[in-house]
Amino acid sequence: MKLNIRILKIIVFFLVPIFFTVISTNLVKAEVKTYSVFAKLPLLGEVEVQKIKTYFTSIDDNMKYSYYVSPTKIVDFFDDKISSGYILGKLERNNIITEEYFFKTEKEEFKREILFQYLDGIIEKVIIEPSYDVSKISSVSDIMIQESIDPVSMFYLITDFEYIKNCNKTIKVYDGKRRYNLTLSKPIKNDLSYSCTLTHQKIAGYKPEKIAENKLYVSDLIFLLNDKQSYEFSEVSLKNNNTDLIIRKINQ
Repeated sequence: MKLNIRILKIIVFFLVPIFFTVISTNLVKAEVKTYSVFAKLPLLGEVEVQKIKTYFTSIDDNMKYSYYVSPTKIVDFFDDKISSGYILGKLERNNIITEEYFFKTEKEEFKREILFQYLDGIIEKVIIEPSYDVSKISSVSDIMIQESIDPVSMFYLITDFEYIKNCNKTIKVYDGKRRYNLTLSKPIKNDLSYSCTLTHQKIAGYKPEKIAENKLYVSDLIFLLNDKQSYEFSEVSLKNNNTDLIIRKINQ
């Protein structure tokens, strides 16, 4: 019965925007954005390795933010899985209250699905199929999970200038395996751009020696002034395992 209710909830969310678009376009907001992911490689410099497309839809205070990630196949060594997923939630004062997160990754004969269900903005239930082998990594406690948000909610927030504009937040993230912090600090503003220093710290779900060395990955989160004289997300640097990645918005 719970599964049927969840499926019905998703179907309704897809159908209601169509219904309301016919009645009144003022009630529905939809937006599509595209990003390129570049890996920083020795000798080669920046090489495009992935494309990301995001879809945002809101009806009154209800929202859905979904994404699709595909490899460019330019380089063979990089992760060539296809990933997709979404978050469902509500918008409250330029912030999101996530209610559900879903992630799926596929490659040849392999598929993994991750589902988080939230209660009052807190991760209450985690379903991972198939589960990760966590025998060689540090444990992520229930408290660490409950105080965190999922990676898609995180990406939505750090690309929203109204959320990050003071650069004084620590975002706690759990992806189903790893728990890490992203700390925003040191805002820099000029006539054309606004940037924050972004510090990535491993908390749990990594090999114990990686936690013990407490190595911080420091990068930049950059917004540029657009034609409407408002700041719009441009790019951010993150780390995937040992590879430096740049996620850059494509202007359309």
